[in-house]
Amino acid sequence: MRPTNTLIRFFCVCLAAVGVAGCGTDDEIRLGDLESGERIYVTRVVVLERAKAVALVDRPVGEALLDSLAAAWGDDSLAETEAVVPGDPARAAAVGRLLRRILEAELDSLVLAPRPDRLAAPLPDPEPPAPPPAEG
Repeated sequence: MRPTNTLIRFFCVCLAAVGVAGCGTDDEIRLGDLESGERIYVTRVVVLERAKAVALVDRPVGEALLDSLAAAWGDDSLAETEAVVPGDPARAAAVGRLLRRILEAELDSLVLAPRPDRLAAPLPDPEPPAPPPAEG
């Protein structure tokens, strides 16, 4: 199996986890609140999105980046990522909401600046949304 196919499977697992974890009303978390495994998961999803953005504007470079990521992360990246996705539904939801905020913060740069050098850029740490006003 080509390394890029492994990354596609990896990304599908990540999307499924975000889809399940994206709902809820539990406490919001920031990058600094992530455990090491959660940080790996979030970082890999963002880096993969950055590489996919490059592939959309320059297919040969993007495919080379995706193949390099697959090689760097190794054959066990899918299983490793599945293992670090939080098992607690409330925590998974909080991580999913953080990941959604990060990807939303990345949207302009993914569309307007899909460059290979961005793969190593630091992750943004967007503020959580303000809580709704208390009724009363």
